[in-house]
Amino acid sequence: MNISSLQNFLSGPTRKRHVVDNADKENQPGLTDCRIPSKHPRIALGSAFYDANIYNSIPYSPPEEFVVKTVDISSPSDANRIHLTPAHERRNSRSETRYKNGSFRQVLKWIRSLGQYGDGNNAFREPNSLAWLESGKIAVVDTNAHCIKVFHSETGQFEYSFGRGRTLGCQNLLYPYRIAVVPGGSDQLVVIQRHPRPQIHVFSAQGEFIRRFGQHLEKPRALTVDQSHRIIVIESQVQKLHIFSLDGKVLSLFHLNAQLQFPTSICSNNYEIFISDNHLHTVKVFSYSGQLIREIKESNYITYPTNIKLNSKGQLITIDNHQGLNITVYDEYDQKKRLGAYTARICHSQILDVAIEPNQNVLHLASKDYRVYTYQLPL
Repeated sequence: MNISSLQNFLSGPTRKRHVVDNADKENQPGLTDCRIPSKHPRIALGSAFYDANIYNSIPYSPPEEFVVKTVDISSPSDANRIHLTPAHERRNSRSETRYKNGSFRQVLKWIRSLGQYGDGNNAFREPNSLAWLESGKIAVVDTNAHCIKVFHSETGQFEYSFGRGRTLGCQNLLYPYRIAVVPGGSDQLVVIQRHPRPQIHVFSAQGEFIRRFGQHLEKPRALTVDQSHRIIVIESQVQKLHIFSLDGKVLSLFHLNAQLQFPTSICSNNYEIFISDNHLHTVKVFSYSGQLIREIKESNYITYPTNIKLNSKGQLITIDNHQGLNITVYDEYDQKKRLGAYTARICHSQILDVAIEPNQNVLHLASKDYRVYTYQLPL
């Protein structure tokens, strides 16, 4: 190239390459060329863009042997109800097992469910507790709705409710927390109110207010009623064990700080008191005089117990939510032998409380997803 040609080249229009700053690729605006995928800012699951209607959707798919039944919207009891009805019986000759948390467990499918999020008769705002009545009903404590709702245990049909503003003499029932049934046929209901002032309420099976007591309670966590109609309450944080008569008289009070760290559930066979401890990974058995009798502790089977129940044979059923629903059953002879270990096919969000039909070994579980699930134990 001669000198004149070089001068013409340098004096011509300058070509500049377009420079794109890639310092912040996450927040770059989308390109207009549809062939190039644009990248948009991420939306966090718990952000303001979270879909508020997610609570009105079915959180889990039903098992294959279930179909959704058409709802008659003209029926007031079915207006906001989701029915799940068995399409036909399918019994698998080979039971499915799953290895979880260092143990093999038989997989169970729930057989019924009821409820959803909402304020209707067949919906819950926070189903914190439930109890099975000997008349064949299920009473569910809806804490944030300040009421107790009663359903038929077989069909899930709503029957009646009572609580704040619905029961004469009990307009101040606020945030009911736990419930238990008085055995013996009358189906009286004992309800713990935790906030704003802890106390115990007693109702008839129809929801008629009878009495209240226990205003000296501090942190009531769980309760049970034994065959002698003694009301037994365990408190968390302060680790106190209270025993009341049905008319509200204080029979005993024990301080169990040396034996417990975080009690979660309680049950009784009328001469022994069983208390589960979530932090100690155990179930401890006490006498009615407050003495520690024995401890039920088994690695990989009792991990973080949240609920315990006794069936009609005196067999102990423990429930925990460590990496899903886990159920373990122990024999009635000092719980020295494990009779079965089970897990759920679906991973429940959180089990809040459990009720048992003791003669049938049927469990009803209140879940954090605003539903009550029913399981049949193959004992």
